[in-house]
Amino acid sequence: MTTKICPNCGAEVPTIANLCKHCFFDFNVPPPKRQSPLWPILFLAFGTSMVAAASYAYQHSSGASRRVTVDEETESIVFTVTYADRTEAERVRFKEISSIELDRNASPLHYEIEVISTTGERFVFAQSNSPLEMDAQKLAETTGRPLVVKDDSQGAKFKK
Repeated sequence: MTTKICPNCGAEVPTIANLCKHCFFDFNVPPPKRQSPLWPILFLAFGTSMVAAASYAYQHSSGASRRVTVDEETESIVFTVTYADRTEAERVRFKEISSIELDRNASPLHYEIEVISTTGERFVFAQSNSPLEMDAQKLAETTGRPLVVKDDSQGAKFKK
């Protein structure tokens, strides 16, 4: 008697059998086509990389702490941003400042002080929901530069 191997359980059964006597596998039913696991693996890898990129971007942007220091000894303002993996600092000397600008009704916060360099670069010194007039005046006096008050609600801009 000739035999065949059951593809389901590996038992040896007679060739003429329609069912396996051990696991009742039906030899008349064609085996289902096996899908390649490549697509699910690629989808999982793509999804994982997207989550990792989003997580990195979130940590990179929200994990940043910002500090501004007025150094009267060196006559400069140091803008420092510390990220999880690095620290960036930029120094603006008093002589490189053209003006100090107080922006009322700035967006997203209501008040903002900006340091405007002679090259036109803008550096955010402070932002707040409460008035910053005193801070702006003190910064203008310390740097010896004019204070420009800008009120976005009225579109007016004037020097103090």
